[in-house]
Amino acid sequence: MRKGRPNYPSWLPPNPRERIALRQIRRSQRLVIFWMVGLLPAGWIAALLTRSDYLFVPLTVFWILVDIILAQRVAMNPCPRCGERFCAGAQMPYWYSLFNRRCATCGLSLARDEPAV
Repeated sequence: MRKGRPNYPSWLPPNPRERIALRQIRRSQRLVIFWMVGLLPAGWIAALLTRSDYLFVPLTVFWILVDIILAQRVAMNPCPRCGERFCAGAQMPYWYSLFNRRCATCGLSLARDEPAV
């Protein structure tokens, strides 16, 4: 931990303000995963509507770029308890942040009932 920041015990449950922020982190992780999975149906729909596959490559490139931007935003979320990046280990390509369940700095957990160990 950095100097000047309070040292929180990892077993301490989140307070109401932290619970709201954790819920937003979980929601943003799910949104990015949903966006990733949505590429295949969107590609099929575009191919069916245009009756051609010429739109599939630009759509895929656009989808992947937006996916990287969204995953990067998830990786940059601050921890509501310690203020450091929640996914401190997340580096390019940022996919680690989509499945991270615990703050790398203070141990605050995204799980609703699981105590941080």
